[in-house]
Amino acid sequence: MKIPLRIKDNLKAHIIVSTLVRLSFLGVLIPSVFERNYLLVFISGFMLFVTLLPSMITRRYQILFPPELEITLSLFLYASFILGEMKSYYLTYWWWDIMLHSFAAFMVGLIGFLMMYAFYMTKKINMSPLLTGLFSFSFSLSIGALWEIVEFGIDYFLGFNMQKSGLIDTMTDLIVDAIGAIVVATLGFIYIKSGEAYIIKKFVERFVVLNKRLLKRIR
Repeated sequence: MKIPLRIKDNLKAHIIVSTLVRLSFLGVLIPSVFERNYLLVFISGFMLFVTLLPSMITRRYQILFPPELEITLSLFLYASFILGEMKSYYLTYWWWDIMLHSFAAFMVGLIGFLMMYAFYMTKKINMSPLLTGLFSFSFSLSIGALWEIVEFGIDYFLGFNMQKSGLIDTMTDLIVDAIGAIVVATLGFIYIKSGEAYIIKKFVERFVVLNKRLLKRIR
């Protein structure tokens, strides 16, 4: 499959960024094993696993994600764990948590939209633009809610402080998640209806180019 030069350049950037981020997680994971800090072992190991997840999906299902999406995922995980938790950015900058949750909700919603768009375009399901947007919203918000449950579990059972101010922090995060999910769902709806919405359009075009063979085969 011939990949446009611009996407090839972004693939190179993705490899560099994801490698550096994975090394930073290993830099936390390995010392934590020797120090028997099992909480950091678990969190850094989980973050490392998430950075590998797109590659695992690609190998298993032959689905390629836009390199910009994977770069954004790697940078988000770095900003969340290395800067947010290890460097205490969550405490230093009051807006850090809100910014990351907004961004995460948008990106997760976008992934949900791309999944539904692939089925929508290959006629595997017959869904309206409205239902596709609703799925993107629900997918993003459900992931956000699951993350809050994970934070609560880590705080309650392991004595950590990921939820900071408790209920206020949880509800603020969920509200921010909902706003980000609404934005991407609305943009996805507009894109299917009119072919516009620049941010969504850019990712969809990359997704279609990278998965041209797969989409033709499914059709």
